Amino acid sequence: MIFVEWWVIERFCLLLLAVAIGSAAIWTVRKKRWFIRLPIQLLSGLSLIALFAMLTLVLSLPAANTYSEPIYSPNKKMAVRITEYNASGLGGADDTVKLFTSHGFSSDVVFFGDFNSIKPQNIRWKSDSELEISYEGALYQCNSSHRVKVVCSNRKGVQQGDRSPRH
Repeated sequence: MIFVEWWVIERFCLLLLAVAIGSAAIWTVRKKRWFIRLPIQLLSGLSLIALFAMLTLVLSLPAANTYSEPIYSPNKKMAVRITEYNASGLGGADDTVKLFTSHGFSSDVVFFGDFNSIKPQNIRWKSDSELEISYEGALYQCNSSHRVKVVCSNRKGVQQGDRSPRH
């Protein structure tokens, strides 16, 4: 399985689409009368400048998410990956485990818990259809998907599977 970050490609295509629409609007009205051309070119130009300013701002902010390397199933058709979300001073920190299928086009969150509650070495594929997750701290969610049965167990011995307790 080739692991592709489709959301990155999607956002890049949306950015290209916005630039193309703004540029096409400026190009289309280039030979129109000034009272038609001027407002459209002004609005399109300002929106392109705002788009690039937002892009620069987003790229300069520190990333709140860190991702682990994918952990592939035995047949290499599925993978799971840990996402650590830490917004630092903005509040909130947690870990999720996502199950990716169909080369990343489809994904399901199978685990959601406290920050630093899970490490890659604590995720183990028992088979192509069963995943075992060992965690520390509070468990907020542990779900199976329609393709994979997920069993979550606390390293202190408490075992949970297919339950979604919320605190």
